[in-house]
Amino acid sequence: MLERARSIDVNVANGRSSAVHRAVYERYKIETHSAPSRRKQPRPFTPRVSKTGLAGMLLREVFECGFNLRRKEYRRAMLSRPCIYGVFSGRFGGFHPIKERCTGCMRCVQEYPGICTVDRNPEFYKFADSYWIPDDPTTASGSPVATVSYEAETGKIPIKGMGYKGAFAGQGWDSIWTDMSEIVRPTRDGVYGREYISTLVDLGRKQRFIEFSNDEPRNGSRTAEISLPIIFDYLPPSLNSQSIIRSIAGASGRTGALYIASPGQATQLSEDHRERLIPLISPSEINENYDLVLEARTIELTSHDSAALKRIREINPNAPVSVRLPLSNDASKITADLVRNGVDIVHLFANYHGQGWDENNPTFVKDLIRSVHRKLVADSLRDEVTLIVSGGITLAEHVPKAIICGADLVAIDTTVLVALQAQLLGECASPESGRIAPENFDTGWGEQRLVNLLASWHDQLIEILSAMGMRDVRRLRGDVGRAMFNEDLEKEAFGDIINRV
Repeated sequence: MLERARSIDVNVANGRSSAVHRAVYERYKIETHSAPSRRKQPRPFTPRVSKTGLAGMLLREVFECGFNLRRKEYRRAMLSRPCIYGVFSGRFGGFHPIKERCTGCMRCVQEYPGICTVDRNPEFYKFADSYWIPDDPTTASGSPVATVSYEAETGKIPIKGMGYKGAFAGQGWDSIWTDMSEIVRPTRDGVYGREYISTLVDLGRKQRFIEFSNDEPRNGSRTAEISLPIIFDYLPPSLNSQSIIRSIAGASGRTGALYIASPGQATQLSEDHRERLIPLISPSEINENYDLVLEARTIELTSHDSAALKRIREINPNAPVSVRLPLSNDASKITADLVRNGVDIVHLFANYHGQGWDENNPTFVKDLIRSVHRKLVADSLRDEVTLIVSGGITLAEHVPKAIICGADLVAIDTTVLVALQAQLLGECASPESGRIAPENFDTGWGEQRLVNLLASWHDQLIEILSAMGMRDVRRLRGDVGRAMFNEDLEKEAFGDIINRV
C-alpha cells in the first residue's frame, strides 16, 4: 500500500510565508513473528534409505579412498550426506534418518536415486480434505498443507522443489504457467529492491466520465482502498468459532486487509475489530442492522435486490455495495446485468474445491472468471465494477493467476482453517457440507499465524510482479499475455501435428 503522510515545510521569502506540502511514501510491509504449531502434528514426509544400498556405497567409497581415509577431510566427506536440513545428521546417519526434519526438497533422491526415496506421510493429511492432498502421491514436494503451515509459522517464502519428478502441468490452477521472462522484461528489484511495486487495489465503482457541471454527479465514485488484493471470506458457523473469527479480525486490523462476516459473528467482536469488517447482510436484514450498515466502509449482500440496494444507498451513500453471486456457466450474463443495475462489486464464489455450481457440467473457477471478464469487456462494463473471486484459492501462486484470469482481488476461505490447524471433518466442498472439529485456541497465536500467511503471500506476489516487470498489481488484471494456458498450448501443438499428418 502507498502510505501517504503529508509534511508541511514553511518557506519564508521576501517577508511572506508559504506552506509546501510534500508527500512521503512508505513501502507496505507486514511485520512477522514466529508462530509455531500449537500442537504436534505428524511429519509431512517420510524419507527412506536402503540400508543395504547405503552400506554397499560406503564400502565402495572405503576402497576408492584407500589410505586417504587417514586424512580428516576424506573421512568427513565420506560421512557427510546431502541434506541441509539435517535429516541424516543423527548418530547413525542415513541408517536412521531424522524424519521430522524432512521438508521434501528431494535433493537426496536427486543425488542418490537408487538408495533414497521420499514419500508423503498419510497421517499428515488427516485433518484436511481431498482438495488439499496433491494428485500425484509419488512426489513429495509441492504439498499445499505443508506449504501453508510453513508460511503461517514463519511468514517467509518457502523455497524447495529440487529433484521434482512430477508433471509440469496439472488440473485447475496447475494448468496455468506464469510468464516471467527476465530477458524480455528485465526484472525489477523485487521484494528487497529499491523500486516500489504497488499491491494496492480499489474496491467499488469508479465514475465513467468527468462532469464539469456544478451539479452533483449522478453516479459518482464509491471506492475503498486496501493494501493487498486478498481479503478473508465469510466462513459459516459450521466452519467457524469465536477463536477463528477473532483471529481473522485481529489479523485484518494489523495488515490492513478486510474480512467478510455476518452480523451475528460481528457481535462477538469489539468495536476496534469491526473497523475492517464487510458485513454480509441479506436484503431482509438491512433495517435491523442499521448501525452496522451505517458504519461499514463496504457492504455485501447475500443476493441482489433493487430495493435493498436503494436502502443501503440511503443509509450509507459512500460505501460500495457488493453482491454475492455463485459462479456458474451463466454467471457472465448475470454479472453484466448487475453492473447495469448499479452494483459496485460482484463477489463471484465457487465451491471450496474451485468448481462452479452447475450440477451437470461443473467448470473450474479459472475458466469461469475468464468468461465473466470477457463478457464485461465485450459490453464495455469491465472498468465500472470490481470482481472479488473466492473458492479453490489455497496457495500464494493462485492469487496472481486469478488476477490474470480477470479478478481484481481474491477472498480466501479454507486456507485460513489450514493455517490455524483446524481439523476438517470429512470433505469440505461447500459451506453446507463442511465441518470442523470444535475447539478454542489463543487468539493472539491465531492472529499472528494469519499475519504471517499474508506477509508471505504479499512477498510472493511482489516477486512474481517483479519477474514480470510490472509495478502495479492492478495492471495484471486480465492480462493473459503474462501467462500460458496448458489447454491452449495442447490445442496448438495437436493442431500442428494434425496438419502435418
